[in-house]
Amino acid sequence: MSIRQGSLYPALHRLERRGWIKPSWGTSDNNRRAKYYELTKRGRARLDVEISAWRKLSAAVSQVLESR
Repeated sequence: MSIRQGSLYPALHRLERRGWIKPSWGTSDNNRRAKYYELTKRGRARLDVEISAWRKLSAAVSQVLESR
C-alpha cells in the first residue's frame, strides 16, 4: 500500500495540531535528516477511543454476517 505525500503530510499536520503526535528530527537509516513522530498522551487516549469504536463496529458487522 502506498500513501501519497498530498494525503500523508496534511494528515500528519492535523494530528500534530490536535496534540495527538509530536515531531522530532533525527537521522534515517540512509544517513539523511528525517522527521519522526510519536504519540502523545492525548494521542494514546484518542487511539484507545478509536480502537474501542472499531471493535464495537466490527463486532456488529460480524453479528450481521453470521446471522445470514
